[in-house]
Amino acid sequence: MLRLAADLHIHTVLSPCASRAMTPAAIVREAAARGVEVIAVCDHNTAGNVTAVAAAAARMDRGPFVIAGIEITTSEEVHVLGYFPSAESAVEAGRAVTERLPLWRPLTSRTASVSRGPREPDQQIVDAEGNVTGIEERMLAAASPYSLSETVDLIHSCGGLAIAAHMDRRSFSVPGQLGFLPPDVPFDGLEISAAGVSRGCEREFACHGITLISSSDSHFPTEIGTGITALDVESMSFDELALALRGSCGRGCAIA
Repeated sequence: MLRLAADLHIHTVLSPCASRAMTPAAIVREAAARGVEVIAVCDHNTAGNVTAVAAAAARMDRGPFVIAGIEITTSEEVHVLGYFPSAESAVEAGRAVTERLPLWRPLTSRTASVSRGPREPDQQIVDAEGNVTGIEERMLAAASPYSLSETVDLIHSCGGLAIAAHMDRRSFSVPGQLGFLPPDVPFDGLEISAAGVSRGCEREFACHGITLISSSDSHFPTEIGTGITALDVESMSFDELALALRGSCGRGCAIA
């Protein structure tokens, strides 16, 4: 059995709130430097850069294993992480969400203020080298029309695992937005932020009987690896991750 360090919540330049430094190459390079062996790419409401990050990791010697993911904002403004068995299934779920978001106008050099000067547009779709291949025209920071239960059902229908994001935060979490954890929503795990782990918040959520993980929710390269989940698996694959979250067949996971 292997014990692998996993950071299962990382954003790229496609997320409007992420640093322009969060290119595929920078992400996998920083993860490797910090000893992170498994990462999940979870941009807001889209999986458009998952393939690029996986390609960047494949070009490295001993690069991290990349899980295809997404962070969906529900109609209640709850953030839910989805992990998928393939980039295609993640993109399928992402497309169902993205196509129902409002259009937006990206900030380009033509529309940037004179005082701030020109800047690169947000929501960049990139290749493995970080070259911009497109700009997402939907407002990824907006809430989707899917309710919490519908979001979890969507993730499961695409073969994915659904994780309630940063449960300890006052905003964009299930408790923060709803005030309680609905017993009829079948989450596969609950995420505690790195800051929450440092405060011992995981003890507050252990009573739910759902597997707890911790991730960095990285928006900057220096944040990668600040929240870690230790995975006990025979090898690294989506199926092994699923077994670890369920605590099945001798696999398991724990907040590191």
